[in-house]
Amino acid sequence: MSTGFIDNVKGFLLDPTQTLIAHRDESLGDALQYFIIFLVIYGVLTGLMLGLFMGMVGGLAGAEAGMGPIGISGLAALGTLWMVIASIVFIIIFGVIALFIGGILLHIFVWIAGGRKGLTTTVRAVIYSVTPNLLFGWIPFIGILAGFWSLALEILAIKELHEISTTRAFVAVFLPAILIAVLAFFFLAALVAVTPVTAYY
Repeated sequence: MSTGFIDNVKGFLLDPTQTLIAHRDESLGDALQYFIIFLVIYGVLTGLMLGLFMGMVGGLAGAEAGMGPIGISGLAALGTLWMVIASIVFIIIFGVIALFIGGILLHIFVWIAGGRKGLTTTVRAVIYSVTPNLLFGWIPFIGILAGFWSLALEILAIKELHEISTTRAFVAVFLPAILIAVLAFFFLAALVAVTPVTAYY
């Protein structure tokens, strides 16, 4: 089921369980369309923030170089425009790549946890779950909270779309992080073990 973009955003934020249930049979194409629209919006907002910052820096440089207000404004506007375009292109390309790489890796653990609805279902779960992150992630500090919100929504999305228990969904989402932490611990321990200790006097 595919509804309007704004309705989907409101649903995933305010009534995620019912919205996810309603999207159980949605096609990957419709979910990707939702994701691309969000990436464009995120790219514009990110580009504007970076562009304004770079514009201020460029404005100061222009003022020191003796440029007038019109020249400084033009420099800032041009910098902002290019930053927005670059952000949109960069975020769309790397956002889609990260989506599929992350979706494939997550699906391995979803399958281990008992999810049997297929890879495309896991990819759709990832798309729906990044809604808070893409909506608020560009805002300094608030973006951190949005990341935790997206993580909770990912567990719920895996649970509802794969129709498994909350515990299994939790394991599927957190098992990769736990394994990475364990591997990092053993890697650091091994690194310390083989590193010669030099005495300083």
